[in-house]
Formats: sequence, structure tokens, C-alpha cells
Amino acid sequence: MGKIGLSDIVKIQAFLDAGKLFHRATGMALSFKNEADEVVFYPSEERCELCHIIQSTAEGKKRCDHCDKTSAGEALRTGRPLAYTCHAGLTDVVVPVVVAGEKIGCFYSGQSLLSPHTAMGYQEIKSRIADLGIDPDVLWDAYHRVPLVESDRLEIAIGLLGVICNHLVEGEIALRQERAFTREQQKLRRSAEEKAELERDLREMELRLIQAQLNPHFLFNALNLIIGNAMTEDASETSKLVRDLSNLLRNSLASVGGVVTLDDELSGVRAYINIFATRFEKKVELLTELPPELEAFNVPALILQPIVENALRHALPTIDGPLTIRISVRKSGEFVRIAVADNGCGMTENELTATVKSFGREDHKSKLTGLTGLNTRLKYYYPGIGDLALQNTSLGFAVSISIPA
Repeated sequence: MGKIGLSDIVKIQAFLDAGKLFHRATGMALSFKNEADEVVFYPSEERCELCHIIQSTAEGKKRCDHCDKTSAGEALRTGRPLAYTCHAGLTDVVVPVVVAGEKIGCFYSGQSLLSPHTAMGYQEIKSRIADLGIDPDVLWDAYHRVPLVESDRLEIAIGLLGVICNHLVEGEIALRQERAFTREQQKLRRSAEEKAELERDLREMELRLIQAQLNPHFLFNALNLIIGNAMTEDASETSKLVRDLSNLLRNSLASVGGVVTLDDELSGVRAYINIFATRFEKKVELLTELPPELEAFNVPALILQPIVENALRHALPTIDGPLTIRISVRKSGEFVRIAVADNGCGMTENELTATVKSFGREDHKSKLTGLTGLNTRLKYYYPGIGDLALQNTSLGFAVSISIPA
């Protein structure tokens, strides 16, 4: 909530009504200095002509400013309206606006006479400002237009004006606080709704991810492979494939929406690679570097499988020899960094640029699998983390993840 100023108060209809009422009671106009240090009058057409003439001279304006500053300081110090005689001999009023100890500013009201217009009164004012060089005839006419007000009536009017101004400020502050509270409540509600939507999307994403990696076509091919091997060899290789498939199914289906240890995550990756490599009769070497102290570190399930699958599908067909996939884990400051590198041909610059751009799309539903889906899932689990780091290297292609430790 921004700091309230007098410019905010004068826009309130109740203040305009109070200013007009004050003018009818005293014949005096209200004024204040805005943020640009300009004097604003209410009602603007009722400002004192004599003051206007005096302030048209540089010295006269200087003296008026000094009077205003001195009287405002005293009024703000005491917290009460103040009536005083200005340098020209007229009665001026300053009304402080102080709410809860905070000094908002002052309204000024002037100028008036407490005694009837007389030649003697005119001569006194003339003598006070004689050095300003004002035409006596002009001064005489302006003097007779200065409003006359009874001292008792003036005292009551300025007291009432002080109460009204401070009450309006209090009301404006309360209104702003209520608006700020309402905006905060709306912000919290929107945040809760967005979080609920993200949770639904995450569940959908993880289920579709499982379907993508373990779809019926994949399972059908894997089972056919097992049957074929069983017919042509002893049971050792078949047993290994069945065991890998069993581990893959168990780890994947049991961990949807949950977390697993890095050691378990790597076990699932090994099983997936073994089945994929056997199916396509390709040599795939998996090298892992997992420090013992990080084996039990928990991560969202299936964060390595999309990266490894990307290497198997895109790098494996492009190389003549064995595909080497290296997964290394290390702790670096406040993060655990996981790097997955392969010796494939990597991405073209256009492919790399398009993939990185997809990380920043607000429509996270557009891609729920692959590297883009993984990037979205990680940001759900770890709000504020950076995107996946993708890089073509001299040896192939690398993807790295930084997870808060």
C-alpha cells in the first residue's frame, strides 16, 4: 500500500463538500502543496486576491512561503489547527493532518480579517508591504475584498475542518488496507488453484510417461524377444531379460507420483537399457559414478529414463560402434548435480534451440514426455530451479540436472 498524501484526500467528494462548507462559513479558501510543491486551491475560484497580488512579487512570495513553513511546523508539532497573523497583517489558518502519529501534511486557509475594513486597517497592511512596490489603488481594492470573519466562528470552523480532514485520511487508509488485503486473498486463491491444476497435470504427465515407456507395443516386442530366446538358448539370457523386465515394471509402476533413491533409479535405467539393447541387437555400455553417500538420496521417480531413452532413440542409430552412456552424480555446494552424457552425434543447432525454447512455454500440457516433460516435472517438484542444461560436446551429447540438496 503506497503512502497516502493530501492529493489523494482532495479527490474525495466529502472533502470537496467540506471545503465548500468551510468557504461559506468563513469566506476563506483552502489550499495545500502537492507533490510538485505547487499550491492548489479549493475552491480554486475563491483564492484571496490580496494574497495573489502579494505573491506575484518575488519578495512577497518568499515571505508568504516562510509564514506557511513556520506555521505548518508548529501545527504539525502540536497536532492542532493554528490561526496566526501573517507578514501582511491578515489572519491565516493552518490545519495539520496527523493520523496514528504519521504527519500527512497541512491544509492552509487564508486570508481573512477579524475586524471590519477601515482606512486605518488598510494603512497598516500597506505599511507592512510598502517595499513590494504594489500599486496603492490595486491594493486598496484587494483589501476591501478580503473576507471578514468573527473570531469565534473561525475557531469553530477550523476545528471542524481539522476533524473532517483527519477522519477522511483515516477512512482512506482503512480503505486502502482493505483493498490490499482483498488483492492478497485473491492472489492466494489463484496460487492455490494453480497449484491444484499443476498437481493434476503432474499426475496425468506421469501416467502418460509410464504409458509412453511401457506401452503395449513395447511390452509385446519384449515378450516376443523372451520367447524367441527361450527357444534358441538355455535359460540364462532369457532369465536375465525376464528379470530386467520385471524390475522395470515393478520400479516404474510402484513409483508413479513418488520419489525413489538414486540407487533404485539407476537400477531401473540399467534394466531399460538391457531390454532395449537386446531388442535392437546393439551394444550399449552404461557407466555410472554414484558416490556411496548419495545412493540413498531421494529424487522424483523416472527422471533419468527420459534422458536415457533420448540417447537410445537418437544416438544409437547414428553410430557404428557401441553406444556409451555415462551417468555421473556429485554434490556441488547446495545442489546434487546429475549428468547424463553419450557418444552420439548430438542435436542440430535448430533442434537444440527448439528444445530449449519449449522449456519456457506456458502451455506445459503440450509435451508431457521426453526432455520437455521432464523439465516441467522437475520444476513442479523444485520450484525456482533452472532448466535442464543441454549441450553438444566434442564426445557427443550431455544433459545435466541440478537438484537442491
